[in-house]
Amino acid sequence: MEFYKPVIISDHELNAQIKTDGKQIMFMSAEWCGDCKAIKPFIQVLKKYAEDAGINWFDADRDTNMAVAEEQDIWGIPVFVAFVDGVQVDHLGDGQRLAPKEVTDFIDKLINW
Repeated sequence: MEFYKPVIISDHELNAQIKTDGKQIMFMSAEWCGDCKAIKPFIQVLKKYAEDAGINWFDADRDTNMAVAEEQDIWGIPVFVAFVDGVQVDHLGDGQRLAPKEVTDFIDKLINW
């Protein structure tokens, strides 16, 4: 099984993405993070689930995007952050191992936001 490979973008690009209108999920992880590696086999399915529901998905890297992590008050990874019209409305994870069902429930909550 091939692990999901996040698309890494600059802080400037990430901030522009966050400010986009609509519902969005940011998946923040790091290459060295064991709990991030544990969820990565499921990310492609979770991403498709979100996108099929009209939610935009984008990735962030905790090391590359440290300034954005601080701005968004993110301290633990892996984390999934929900935005609506450029405003953070919820997040899931804060440095603990997450099950795919927890992420699916998080996506469902954003669908119904």
